[in-house]
Amino acid sequence: MKSRITRAALLGLACAMLLAGCAGKAPTTSYYSLHVPQASASAQAGDAVSVSVGPVTLPDVLKQSRIATGGEDGRYRLAEYHRWTGEVDRDMARALAERLSRLLGTENVSLFPWDQQVRPRFRVLIDVVAMGGSLGREATLSVRWTLQDADGQGGPLVRRTDAAQPLPDADHATWIAAQQRNVERLADDIAAAIATAKN
Repeated sequence: MKSRITRAALLGLACAMLLAGCAGKAPTTSYYSLHVPQASASAQAGDAVSVSVGPVTLPDVLKQSRIATGGEDGRYRLAEYHRWTGEVDRDMARALAERLSRLLGTENVSLFPWDQQVRPRFRVLIDVVAMGGSLGREATLSVRWTLQDADGQGGPLVRRTDAAQPLPDADHATWIAAQQRNVERLADDIAAAIATAKN
């Protein structure tokens, strides 16, 4: 009888140790951002150009903290252990503002909603049509954006930017880095439009 109890106790202890070992190997959650802090812009002397970025609108699937990839056929894959650090719309707006500040050589770049005392000459409205792509293949970003010029005589300028980056590795860190480059490409297009409009 004692030997049976001892064997049962040892078996129970072994199971507990096995479960504890498995629990210790649970994957950790990684967090990512589209915004990469950069050195401040070199303001151009006498350049009073001011820009506001936002609002940024997103498809519902991109609004959650879990990173969504795919989307080519209308189906997305949500990562359980790869998440955004915050709200993607604000994150993208901040990344765009940082890039525009450097490209335009001005610190007069604000995020929507801006301070009521600020009256930016240019407003950039961002509508993200899609942000996806498959891990190991490519990262894609499609954005319809509107540039409003407070000093302009015509109506707003409406354009679309479609960017894609090939992915050498099938991991989320590589996909995020590629999306950061896609956002830079979007900012480049917007900056070029602003440079043309302000002259």
